[in-house]
Amino acid sequence: MKLGEICIQDRQIIDPDSEQALSRPYLGLEHIESNTGKILIGDYKIDEDQGKSTTFVFNSSHVLYGKLRPYLNKVALPNFEGRCTTELIPLLPMDLVNRDFLAWLLRREETVQAAMQAKTGSRMPRADMDELLKLLIPLPPLPEQQRIAACLRQQMQDVEAARQAAEAQLKAINQLPAALLRQAFSGAL
Repeated sequence: MKLGEICIQDRQIIDPDSEQALSRPYLGLEHIESNTGKILIGDYKIDEDQGKSTTFVFNSSHVLYGKLRPYLNKVALPNFEGRCTTELIPLLPMDLVNRDFLAWLLRREETVQAAMQAKTGSRMPRADMDELLKLLIPLPPLPEQQRIAACLRQQMQDVEAARQAAEAQLKAINQLPAALLRQAFSGAL
């Protein structure tokens, strides 16, 4: 099955000066973490200084795919309504396609490589969406998609928890020499 058979590009343009645009938070590529898809704006504040050019509308039904510099692998699952740069393509999964599973398909190394092969531009490469949507992909039945997506989500949460624990240990280790020096100079050692 082809990627374009399981999702559609939903490029609904919104005028940046419209009332609708001004009431929606803006997402740029800089707001999406590479490889994980984590959205890096906390409370989705509306910033009138951002997104002054044409933007696309999105909601929690979409998967946002970063077509600019596809090697950065920016694929996000928003849980709110907003608007985004036209370098993020809102994709709507078809019936019997799990949104989380679609996001995992888009983040796969095979998809990133396909996007880089079918790119335009060399200094600022962009995925050719028409070519990318021709990519052959595996599509298990919906219950299996849901199971796979849940398993991958849990594994990523475990990795994030391990990363945070390692950072906390590193911080404690880095503070240890200063604590030992204080004890040595105060005569406590």
